[in-house]
Amino acid sequence: MTKVVNTVCRMCGRVCGMRAYVENGKLVRVEGIPNHVASKGGLCPRGLSAVEYEYDPKRLKSPLKREGKRGQGKWRKITWDEALDIIANKLLEIKEEYGAESLVWHRGAAPGWGSNWSYVQRFMYAFGSPNVASHDHLCYTPRTIGHKYTYGGQPLPDYENASLIVLWGFNPMETSVTNQGRRIIEAVKRGARLIVIDPRFSRAAAKADLFIQPRPGTDGALALGMINYIIKEGLYDKQFVEKWVYGFDEFRAFVEKYSLKRVSEITWVSVDKIREAAYLYATNSPGAVLEDGNGIEQHTNVVQTTRAIAILRAITGNLDVPGGNVFPLPLKLRDLTLREKLGEILRKGVKPISTHPLYFPLWGISTPELLDTIDTGSPYPVKALIVQGSAIATIASNCLKVRETLKKLDFIVVHDLYMTATAELADIVLPAASFLEYPHIRTETVAIPSVDTHIIALADKVVEPLGECWSDPKFIFELAKRVGLEDYFPWKDEEEAINDELEPLGLTVEELRKHPEGIAIKFSPHEVYRKYEKKGFDTSTGKVEFYSETFKKHGYDPLPEFKEPAESPYSTPELYKEYPLICGTGLKPGRFTHTQFRTLPSLNRIHPHPFVEIHPDTAEELGIKDGDWVFVESPRGRIKVKAKVTFIVHPKVVMVAHGWGQPYAHGQPENILTDDKARCPISAATGNRSFLCKVYKEENK
Repeated sequence: MTKVVNTVCRMCGRVCGMRAYVENGKLVRVEGIPNHVASKGGLCPRGLSAVEYEYDPKRLKSPLKREGKRGQGKWRKITWDEALDIIANKLLEIKEEYGAESLVWHRGAAPGWGSNWSYVQRFMYAFGSPNVASHDHLCYTPRTIGHKYTYGGQPLPDYENASLIVLWGFNPMETSVTNQGRRIIEAVKRGARLIVIDPRFSRAAAKADLFIQPRPGTDGALALGMINYIIKEGLYDKQFVEKWVYGFDEFRAFVEKYSLKRVSEITWVSVDKIREAAYLYATNSPGAVLEDGNGIEQHTNVVQTTRAIAILRAITGNLDVPGGNVFPLPLKLRDLTLREKLGEILRKGVKPISTHPLYFPLWGISTPELLDTIDTGSPYPVKALIVQGSAIATIASNCLKVRETLKKLDFIVVHDLYMTATAELADIVLPAASFLEYPHIRTETVAIPSVDTHIIALADKVVEPLGECWSDPKFIFELAKRVGLEDYFPWKDEEEAINDELEPLGLTVEELRKHPEGIAIKFSPHEVYRKYEKKGFDTSTGKVEFYSETFKKHGYDPLPEFKEPAESPYSTPELYKEYPLICGTGLKPGRFTHTQFRTLPSLNRIHPHPFVEIHPDTAEELGIKDGDWVFVESPRGRIKVKAKVTFIVHPKVVMVAHGWGQPYAHGQPENILTDDKARCPISAATGNRSFLCKVYKEENK
């Protein structure tokens, strides 16, 4: 007999409805849920490969204890009780000798954020450590800093009402096909115009009315050039600027130096195209969406770039208006993070290891800060590290150095589905449950005012965990009991914890089960649009801050000055002679999510090898043909990949696909190439998408 379970796909960060078919306790196939609020019945290839993922023979199935030296691969199977006793005793011993702050918990994107992230924070703050870390310096937090300190929050696109859409470093046709990609296509079909700004001609660019191809890492200059043109032509929203902008006069004087001619020289984009993009955006306002994506991150100038793009939105009056970028209203779930305990820790004088004061309040500790502290012992030693669903040893820049740094730790625990490169260095490795093996809630914030603003759905348990795999919450809850924190984790299981979190919304797990299509938390237009008219912007001045007093206070430039990428033809001209190509390693094949899924046959067949995109003219000059194995080399090292000869990149730019190099899969990690030293001064972001390299065939070395 076939059992049908409605759940939510977790093969990426979106909320797509999944209908799972189970026979004799085994998942046999999946499909989309018709009329699902977010995904409208669609599943992308990742979602459709869920059966392969669930039964991947390379999954971990029992706890392991290291027997030999780190990295030797010698393990002994142990029970969960043994593992928890070892971990708890070691953590309490380290806490007694070095203080609770010597423990860091590093969380990755693989298990998702939401409640699981909150449980990690809750554990750490109750334990007494402020050091909760992630790899968010590569994604989200640098942009969030720029948005927050310009107009108080991160607005979301109202695609459904937009007359024009600008996608800036964002390619949803690859990474969010059933959700944002679908919404954008629907907007274009009803007549919305589309501008795509990206160093490569992406699938989104193929749908565009105008495509802009800037040199990697020069997006800030492009935005400032567009703003300068808009001001000079009087195309900005004068009424909004007069009433709601702080520091306009200083900004107007500052931006004059970003003439179209100068910006064209910096970005390699023609004057005509910059002018056209600026004119189209300004003359379709208000009601034009500008959505900046992960593509503008992983540069050494990312936060000021984000501020410049944020100012472009504001100066045209596209904030919190129909068809523009709208600030979401909060979803009133119960806060599980114990923020008050963090406050107690900080008041006692226990400082986090963070060295970036605007980063820590938003997302805790960045990976570069963590690695610096392990390496130097400053401001105090880190002795123990718990890693959950994170690939530190491959996603951090200069990753060969990272592995040596991690070996300095006294104690490492990894909880993951696979024996990752990070797990190879651990003392205890724990098998994690897949998203199909335990219940949890999924939320997504969208901007479709008058219809819905928040989506909440139950990712229900579909099958029993394989082997001895434990869910993220179960591991956290049980470890909490072993270290004396049971009072902070009173729930008997995941469902009871979910019900506690849902209580402020008047929802329960059972209620969500009745709505497999997801529940939309609805608001009316007067609640959603132009909220600033009632309470101002959530900034120090209550206005949009073109000039940031907060940045000035912390020693950062209060105006979004463009800075050359740390490694470029202009900032390092001598290095450019030896490494004459600009390299970006952030290319995300849409069949994978970060470092995941390389072992799944249906996806691996589509992209079987790591690759580099190279322009035909450059390839011909280097004697490279499509499909050749080539080396990509930077001052840090080299990797071997297949050449993909294509016109979608600039002749002076190559793009290396991201995410290969896990020991359970194949290939080399692209972060052998990237630099860990030069960083964005405000966010610790590394320049993974704009550094120098050379490409050659092995015989041409």
